[in-house]
Amino acid sequence: MVKIQHLLVPLFTIFIFVTLVGTVTAQRQYHLEHEWAKLWINRDGTIDLLYDISITLDSGDAINFAYVGQPKDDFTIGTAMDQYGHTLATIDASERDDYKVRVNLYTPLPAGQTVRFNLTTNVAHMIWEDEDNPENVGMEFIPCWWDADVKELNVSVVLPQGVTKENIKCTPDWDNAYYDPAEDNRLVVYWERHNLQPNQQFPCGVSFSKEYVQHYDVPKKDLEWLLPVVAFLFIALAAGIVIYKRVPLRRYVNPSMRMEALGIRHGLTAVEASHLLGLPPTKIVTEILYSLLMKKAIWVTATTPTLKLKVMEPFKDKTGTPETPLRYYEKSFLKAVKGDGTLKEEKLAETVVLLRDTVEKKLRGYCRRDTINYYKTVVGEAWEQVKKAGTPELASKAYDENLLWLLLHEGFRSRTEDVFREKMFEPGIGWWWYWYGYTAYHPHPTYKPSPTTTKPTSPPAIPGADFANNIATSVEKTANNIVANVEKFANSIVPAPPPSAKTSRAPAHHKSSCACACAACACVCACVSCACACASGGVG
Repeated sequence: MVKIQHLLVPLFTIFIFVTLVGTVTAQRQYHLEHEWAKLWINRDGTIDLLYDISITLDSGDAINFAYVGQPKDDFTIGTAMDQYGHTLATIDASERDDYKVRVNLYTPLPAGQTVRFNLTTNVAHMIWEDEDNPENVGMEFIPCWWDADVKELNVSVVLPQGVTKENIKCTPDWDNAYYDPAEDNRLVVYWERHNLQPNQQFPCGVSFSKEYVQHYDVPKKDLEWLLPVVAFLFIALAAGIVIYKRVPLRRYVNPSMRMEALGIRHGLTAVEASHLLGLPPTKIVTEILYSLLMKKAIWVTATTPTLKLKVMEPFKDKTGTPETPLRYYEKSFLKAVKGDGTLKEEKLAETVVLLRDTVEKKLRGYCRRDTINYYKTVVGEAWEQVKKAGTPELASKAYDENLLWLLLHEGFRSRTEDVFREKMFEPGIGWWWYWYGYTAYHPHPTYKPSPTTTKPTSPPAIPGADFANNIATSVEKTANNIVANVEKFANSIVPAPPPSAKTSRAPAHHKSSCACACAACACVCACVSCACACASGGVG
């Protein structure tokens, strides 16, 4: 009996050893021949993301599907296809902060075989304001990493139309940057890495000017997270006070409470207020045009059938001068001026979108209703200042100084007629905003100044009624003729997405190819300060 017990011990040990060896040999071993990621940055602030992946199963059970990580939770799946042209089934397999797509293989992949497939998605909230480069936006991207070796990793980023090598910053230095004819000569930046270890990550990023996208996200400030907490505590405290007071003092009217956060948003310009006060897009760009006329940055050379502008020499670079700096919306407007002087509808629409999005960001945390009422008051006070001016000279001067605010009044024509009915108007020689309208729309102009005149003569005083009719007609006709195709202009204005809505969309169709280039060039390196998240991949 003792001998049998002694025999059972080594037999049991051998059994355990064989079981463990069998388990180890059954474990799946695989590697990636390549992982190619190509990203297209879209003007709406989303990206199209294409993964081209080649997996080899070295040993173990067959692979039935692969998980491909996604950089954000707001993504829309496009298509997946293997090297034989089979369309592959996909499903959003995200769990909490692990964002991923499950791609089911057409047939199980046995040991010793390789499968190559691609997956296309569209991902929102990838473009962020670059805190280290205030005029830029940036994107940081971490390709999907794996618990397996990756022999070759390529990342290509196709930047928006118009971005050049000179106005990008990258991290790390790109391995190559080139203009790809297959992408309408858009700039492509490229990185390549080899022999990545299991779970090794490769973060890369690119930063470029804000003007090339219509939407981008803004990182929260360090203390912004406190606002919801403070708001909650404030509401809870106020509610407690209300409940306490209601018991012994029921005779009083029930109190009302309103949380206004930071109150009124001061500091907006008249042009920015035009969006807040609900002016239509054509009137908003008219407001910007008059702003540029006041700065003598442009002159109107023709008004029919559409406006033609001349950008003055000091503003040819579209950035302004030290004495007369331009605001962001004025710079954007000047970039819409084509070589023949007409305005490009799409670029002008981008100016409206830029203004809208900038104002909406400035309003975050402030009371919208009170801010709107405040700027309505500013407009009213501007008119009162003109009305109360004691002399024609003072009234004319006040009108010039407050013009952009005066234009925001919904009854601009009638208000101008009312204020100047009994007054003469004395325009200044340098008031381009006035002389443009006077020379263009007055039936019989008696004074014709020119922006190139070196010694202009003093203009005559004008009866108030004539002035009122002329300026009102000028503004109205400018708004009507500012673009050749109003419908195209309107359709180019991308609607603002709802705050909580999913903003990713179906990705555009892109060919499954990643450009490979090996010329290593130097690049300006920048820390692209924008939020980035990603997820690992896997097989099953």
